[in-house]
Amino acid sequence: MSQDVKQGGGVVVLLLAAAMFVSPSDNLRFHINRFFGVYTTPSRTIIESEVDRAADAYGVSKRILRALVEVESAYKPDAVSSVGARGVAQIMPFNARRCGLAHDGKLWDAVHNVRCGARILAEELDQHGDLKKALTVYNCGRVKCKEGEKYAVKVMALSRVM
Repeated sequence: MSQDVKQGGGVVVLLLAAAMFVSPSDNLRFHINRFFGVYTTPSRTIIESEVDRAADAYGVSKRILRALVEVESAYKPDAVSSVGARGVAQIMPFNARRCGLAHDGKLWDAVHNVRCGARILAEELDQHGDLKKALTVYNCGRVKCKEGEKYAVKVMALSRVM
């Protein structure tokens, strides 16, 4: 093969790679940026697709997980609660290790955050065997908690209309 053909092939590869950054789908651009460590705020559509993936991965209802994210953060990846819960699924920093994350800074990544939320919900469902109890514990850390019980009812009601 001649040197000109090899160089031409390299140019084609570079042009294709450049084209991916000019007009890729939002989802592809988001994940390429994540791969290279470039923070990009995900759109609601991207977060919804990640919620569905996380629900499938952890065996929880997509409708419940979508409702949980809506109630927790309204799909805002930079949401912070008054007690310090972070991201779309409002994960407390001390739960990062529970989810296998090296440090709590990873909770700002919407993909890690929603997967952590799905994992915690799945664990609570396994432990309590009841969706209302699992959601109550997800919200307040205890099975008996008035605001957690109200939260559970709200998430379950919203999941019926999603």
